[in-house]
Amino acid sequence: MPGSCQRIRLPSLTSVLKSTRANSADYPSSGSSSGSNATRDKCATAAHSSTQLIRKQQHRIVVMGAARVGKSCIISQFLYDKFNVRYKKTVEELHRGEYDLPDGSALTLDILDTSGAFEFPAMRTLSIATGVAFILVYAVDDIESWHEVERLRNQIITEKGIKPPIVVVGNKVDTCERQVEHEVTEMVVCEDWQCGYVECSAKENRGILEIFKELLVQANIRYNLSPAVRRRRQSLPSFSTGGKTKSPSYRSGLKRHSCTMT
Repeated sequence: MPGSCQRIRLPSLTSVLKSTRANSADYPSSGSSSGSNATRDKCATAAHSSTQLIRKQQHRIVVMGAARVGKSCIISQFLYDKFNVRYKKTVEELHRGEYDLPDGSALTLDILDTSGAFEFPAMRTLSIATGVAFILVYAVDDIESWHEVERLRNQIITEKGIKPPIVVVGNKVDTCERQVEHEVTEMVVCEDWQCGYVECSAKENRGILEIFKELLVQANIRYNLSPAVRRRRQSLPSFSTGGKTKSPSYRSGLKRHSCTMT
């Protein structure tokens, strides 16, 4: 067997290696060039496909919480370094962030921004079913939003059957009117729920990066999301309707790495 193939220790290659060894018995012990080439080709193909699996990681993160707690603002600060002053009701938006990691692999985060309204129960159930990790957001100046996080966590565990990676986020720590105490919620989340916990201010861009770092830690995903990370920012595509290109002002209103789902 070629040395490069033997150095790859992946479970997915086990069947390939066994098959290769069995097929090598069909060739003379002196080793014909065609048999050696066939074996080498099989091993190279398996190694290439396995490398592709290693180098590309994609994970869907679902951001949930009551209305007006700052879910969209947290995502906007993380992906676009932008805070939206005006409130806009979210139905459902899917954002994508792509990162180059130090080991040469690529990490893609599909971030689903969900509605905080109660009139979309079927959509909420579908979001939970398709998510692999969850960020549950409440506002520290709204005790009812904390109770909503409790309900969402219970629903996620019920729907999934297991406890997936979850990070509970207390937003709006810049406010002076606090209704949810840090010590109490941190103890409940970390000790009782065994989830990650972060407090932040989307308005002041404080603690935003720590939210996603903690989520990747909970999911046992290797990462490097430091501010120096190389984000692959794709330029906006050209949109045309009926042969007419949209104006630049129209394109500037669109979001990079995002699409709206209705």
